[in-house]
Amino acid sequence: MDRVSLAAVPDRAAAGGVTSSTRIFWITWAGWMLDGFDSAIYIFVLVPAVSELLAAGGIQPARGTIALYGGYFFSIFMLGWACSMFWGWLADRIGRVKVMCLTILVYSIFTGLCGLAGGLASFAVFRFLAGFGVGGEWAAGTPLLHESVSEHQRVRLAGWLHTATPTGLLLGAAASLLAPVIGWRGMFMLGVLPALLVLAIRATVSEPDRARRAQTGSGLPQPSIAEMFVGPQARTTWAAGLMMSCIILGLWSSTYWAPTLVISKLVAAGSTSAAAQKVAAISGIVTNIGTLVGCLAMPFIATWFGSRRRTATAFFLGAFAINLVAYLGAAIWLDSVTLFIALLPLVGFFTNAVFSLYTIWLPELFPTSRRAFGSGFAFSFGRLLGALGPTIVGTLVVVTGSYPEALSIISLIYLIGLPTIWLAPETAGKELPA
Repeated sequence: MDRVSLAAVPDRAAAGGVTSSTRIFWITWAGWMLDGFDSAIYIFVLVPAVSELLAAGGIQPARGTIALYGGYFFSIFMLGWACSMFWGWLADRIGRVKVMCLTILVYSIFTGLCGLAGGLASFAVFRFLAGFGVGGEWAAGTPLLHESVSEHQRVRLAGWLHTATPTGLLLGAAASLLAPVIGWRGMFMLGVLPALLVLAIRATVSEPDRARRAQTGSGLPQPSIAEMFVGPQARTTWAAGLMMSCIILGLWSSTYWAPTLVISKLVAAGSTSAAAQKVAAISGIVTNIGTLVGCLAMPFIATWFGSRRRTATAFFLGAFAINLVAYLGAAIWLDSVTLFIALLPLVGFFTNAVFSLYTIWLPELFPTSRRAFGSGFAFSFGRLLGALGPTIVGTLVVVTGSYPEALSIISLIYLIGLPTIWLAPETAGKELPA
């Protein structure tokens, strides 16, 4: 079945059946939002959690040591996320819906177990397995949305799907205000709540018709991992993975350290830990407001540029520039926490909202029978390389003695990544491949 004839077959979403476009969007959105919430928990309890675990292990929790081990745990979480490319392969084999449910259960259970960790080793294992689950939800959920809605809705809804991440991060920032009351362990226990979403998914969501046809082999090729790395498809696969490596390393190595930078500066200036925690929560909220605006605008921005490549280039350059202005200019040269926080909405807009472009672009690069694996591989490979970033930042903090200086240096990744954008095929204005 060719692309045109497949697009002409009305799936149940377009026909208003059991899996309506609205229901699919909000179920997928909720899963990704709770991923963001899960990720945010660690950002806001990094200092107390790592401090306590270091002390329990007989290690003095000095600022540099906290940064170093905090970077290790960031990297371990991202390494687990990198290994989650397995889930994309499984989603092409057994279905997007089943894999979404499995991944949500995995990341919920192991996030909760982080709150029970008795030492550095057990905490590291639980963070790895939580990351393994978080990464798989996107690999199943994003193809599910693309394949379940009509073509005229697809780009808009796919772009808006990433609004779930800043919403989850906003909830995490708001929940961090409870940290002084329930402690960092209680914060991680909140991460069990997403498991309840599985009940809603199983009750209301069915597998997309085109994915089911691909799995049964009725006229479409069966999934083959080898085909992703040979011929013209190899260039697409590696370009997608390298682009994701750059934006993931940039995000997790700069934006996600902002609350830690705020806390360290305020405490050094004489603020109490509780007061610094509140300001850090505010910094997380304003950052994600900027991200949310960018995600909502992305379908329109991409349409205005008329090119996935040009849109990505604009966001790479914008991310590099705003990181220098915020970290090098506001945090170092002017030494102003207030100005730094005022710039964070723009930091979120460029460094995090760019992911909404790839929520649109990545599924367009791969055929239905390999879409979950291809998209999941790109995201997971990005985290495999991006996992090095937080550890590099922690090391740079030890060497330079400065969070903002370390984060300014790591922002060069956006310039290094520019050529990878132009290796990927342009898909603007084209239908989703069969």
